[in-house]
Amino acid sequence: MTMEHILVYGASGVQGGAVARLLIKQGFTVRTITRSEDHVVSLREQGIDARIGDMNDLNSLLAVNEGVDQVFLNLPIEFNSSAIESYTLNAVEAAKRAAVKRIVINTNGFLPEQPTSTESLEIKRNMIELVKKSGIPWIVVRPTLYMENLLIPGVVGDHMLAYPIPADKPIPWINAEDAAQFHVYALSHPELTERTIYANGAVALTGNQLAAQFTEALGRDIQFHLLGYDQFEAGLSAVMGAEQAAGVAGFYRWIGDSIEELLTRNEADRMIQSELKLTTIQEWIQHENVRPAFMGSTNVNSN
Repeated sequence: MTMEHILVYGASGVQGGAVARLLIKQGFTVRTITRSEDHVVSLREQGIDARIGDMNDLNSLLAVNEGVDQVFLNLPIEFNSSAIESYTLNAVEAAKRAAVKRIVINTNGFLPEQPTSTESLEIKRNMIELVKKSGIPWIVVRPTLYMENLLIPGVVGDHMLAYPIPADKPIPWINAEDAAQFHVYALSHPELTERTIYANGAVALTGNQLAAQFTEALGRDIQFHLLGYDQFEAGLSAVMGAEQAAGVAGFYRWIGDSIEELLTRNEADRMIQSELKLTTIQEWIQHENVRPAFMGSTNVNSN
């Protein structure tokens, strides 16, 4: 059987990169675009057909979509609504002209079913609606919270895990490699067309339970500390800039009010999850590429 050609947006990043690697492992041909010559070189070394392009440039997207069967739409994590709308419209137009069979949309984190007053969430919802209006068959995959967020400098210190989530409410954390399994599953199962898949992690943990997992994995006492939203946003601003930080913090403010929604999942999603091999938080912490980040660190956001 001839394997399909998949266009993966964001293959040089954490989430898109995990999807691209898994697709290649399963025998698919993967294509992507990037604005960086250095990224082109490293991506091609991984077996990815990487080309220079920009989501603001429709012509470059038209070229990269030629001969593509499906698209994995993984937009940059930014909170400029006009920019995201422009990227999405260009991606959709290029896919439509190339007669792409299907677009699988990654929401880059949880998105509730009902509209909210949180701008960072509604930007994602608008992106999905633009794809749906295009007439191209679609599948939406909604991951919950990424474990990789815990790698933000200062979140996990010598004896404290400081994060803006409730200490006593469970969250089904997922890592990028596990989320990629859901995305590739969607790309491999056309019968899921016009469905939304909730990509939950293997186990739901409260903030206190999460800290206990770090304690066991790292061999030192880690206590959970509920970090204030303003403190969290201030810490992120130094890392990603004020606009990005405000968008991320807005999402966590919504979580504080609506955390139960992160557990939403139907029986069909449970069946999909049962076919995947997901990672526990302890297994993720112990991974050779992750554990060093948590050794000898100090909290910077908990004062």
